[in-house]
Formats: sequence, structure tokens, C-alpha cells
Amino acid sequence: MNKKMLIKSLTAIAIIAAVLPPLMTGGVFLRVFIAAVLAIASYEIASVSDQQPHYFLTVCCFAASAAMSLVSADVFAGVTAIWMVVLFTMELVMEKMTADQVTYTFTLTVLFSMAVRCLARIYAQQNPFLILLYVAIACFMCDTMAYFTGVFFGKHKMIPRISPNKTWEGAIGGYVCAAAASMVYGLLVVKQMPAYLIVAGSLILPAVAQIGDLSFSSVKRHFGIKDFGNLLPGHGGVLDRIDSLLFCLIVFNYLMALWGIV
Repeated sequence: MNKKMLIKSLTAIAIIAAVLPPLMTGGVFLRVFIAAVLAIASYEIASVSDQQPHYFLTVCCFAASAAMSLVSADVFAGVTAIWMVVLFTMELVMEKMTADQVTYTFTLTVLFSMAVRCLARIYAQQNPFLILLYVAIACFMCDTMAYFTGVFFGKHKMIPRISPNKTWEGAIGGYVCAAAASMVYGLLVVKQMPAYLIVAGSLILPAVAQIGDLSFSSVKRHFGIKDFGNLLPGHGGVLDRIDSLLFCLIVFNYLMALWGIV
């Protein structure tokens, strides 16, 4: 194992050790954990255009995301609209704030808050950690196996203009492994969910995970950065680690709604 892979693996172990306790216990520990992740992600969102600290925008992103995460469904649209107006006002009065950054900031904060709301709905179910683990397997197994499949078998570039290292072989290998692993786990462990929902999720979520990963890669390519941050050695920033998960949480929540679970 080379040094780069060793650092990446050790960081992954540290991440798992840090996130498991709040995710397993839920309650106040989970809320504190989400707030911490949201604060770090807000800083990364605010700094992405030139990677310089933008503390005022960081505070605004955190406040807006927290508000959109916590308000009732009835006022969610209103809070989101106010945040959009605030951002465009900032673009008008702040010389370095561009329309690109307004669009990007708005999209990511809304995406993040929607994912938090979907996470809350999962934790309103019986055995929520088992459900979340199912979504995580479909998401992260795809990313991990796509990497290894691409390293050993990758020949045909997928979308070089967005992510030069991703291959079709890697994407297919990651999808198949994640779909199979999440389906087996879901059918055997997540008994409170209908079998058809598990099957549908296992077929859809790995593809969604890859779309989420490529979407964030496109943002980074647009702004000319390699990673959203450097907090996690070998993995980049928080947004680099949870990009696919945000998409998967939202889509799985919609699937739960289709099956009448939420």
C-alpha cells in the first residue's frame, strides 16, 4: 500500500469512528454533529470561489441552511425565497460576489438543508440507523468500488472534461457492487421497509450517487479547485466526502414517500 492510499485509509477509519456514535445514538448528539458538519460545509461553500476565508458569507450560509433545515414544510418555500433575495442583494453590494457564486451558494445550501430534512424523516422511523446504513452502503460502496474497478480495469474515460480519472468500467463496477451489496443488506436487515422499496432503492441510489459525485466535480472544475477543503487528508473537505450522500438522502426520501412511509 502506497503512502497516499495509507493516508486515505487511515482518514476513512477516523471518519467512521467519529460519525458512528452520533448516528447510532441520535437525539441531541446527532443534532450537534449535524450542526458541526453544517458549519464546516458552510465555510467550504463560502470559500470555494477563490478559497479565501469569507466569514460573513459563512455565517449567512450556516444561518440560512439551519433555518431551511428546521422550519416546517409550510414555510420552507418562504425561507428559501428570502435566502435567494439576500444572496442577490449581497451580489449587488459586494464587489467580489459574482452571479456564479450566488447560484452555486444558493443551490448547495438548499441541497444541504433538504438532505438534513430527509435525514430527520429517516430518524423518525423505527431503527433509523439501519435505514441510514442501507443508504450509505448504496452510496459509498459505489464510490469505493468504482475507484478500485477503475484502477484495475478502467480504459474508457467517462466525462474527461469534468473528471479526467473516472472511467465507464469504474462506474459500472461501482454500480453493480453497490446495488448488490445494498440489496442484500436491505432485504436481510431493514425489515421495516417494503421489499420493493429496498429493491428500487438499490437499483436507483448507486446511479444517483455517481450523478452527485460528478455534479460536485463539475462545480470544482468550474471554479478551478481540486477539493472543497483540506480538513480530511486524502479526502479533501466535508463536501468532497458527503456530496453523493446528499443526493441519495433526498432521492431515498422521495422513494419512501412513494411507498407511503413518510
